Amino acid sequence: MVRRVIGARLAGQRPAPPPREVINARLAAILGIAAVAVLSGGPAPRAQLNPFGSYYENLARAAKQNDSGAVRALIGNNANPNQTDEESRTGLHYAAVNGNLRIIAILIKAGAKLDPKEKLGNTPLHLAAERNQAEAAQLLLDAGAAVDPENKNGMTPLMMAASRGNVEIVNALLAKGADVAKTDYTGRDVAGWAADSRRPAVIQAIKRAQSAKKS
Repeated sequence: MVRRVIGARLAGQRPAPPPREVINARLAAILGIAAVAVLSGGPAPRAQLNPFGSYYENLARAAKQNDSGAVRALIGNNANPNQTDEESRTGLHYAAVNGNLRIIAILIKAGAKLDPKEKLGNTPLHLAAERNQAEAAQLLLDAGAAVDPENKNGMTPLMMAASRGNVEIVNALLAKGADVAKTDYTGRDVAGWAADSRRPAVIQAIKRAQSAKKS
């Protein structure tokens, strides 16, 4: 695996995502027995649905409340894993914001889209980067989330992570082939956003990546 990744980088290609069994094993190690049940397709508990309407049965709202039990129960009742709320955010958006790896695992197993955009154009990976949720960002990347989606300001997750000064997320994105040459709609590149963070490690990581791209 390491040789394939290094070879891909030297060839200027993005490394292929890890095999599904590798992702499953990693999720199981992080989440424990509950994740094993989710990923192996074990039966989910049937939800006791609210008789007063669908507002409180919305999967995105359950994820926003950080309630993995409710999310899993709703999925067990055939809820749409891509259901949105009034902000056009899905459960995966909120799981990324909260860094809730269990909910991310449940939604991925249920077939949730990895790159939905909310009304500002942000994907779950954007929000994980914005909120410094490094483990959530890595999990989304390993599951195959797009590395360089742009929001309505033209910002990528790499720009957000650089602006926050989060070297762990910056390195994770770079390892997946994030484009350091992209600019937002004002013409600002990731180096400019990194400078705002005033974090030497982040600035140096971006400079190394830009130098490697030019060579």
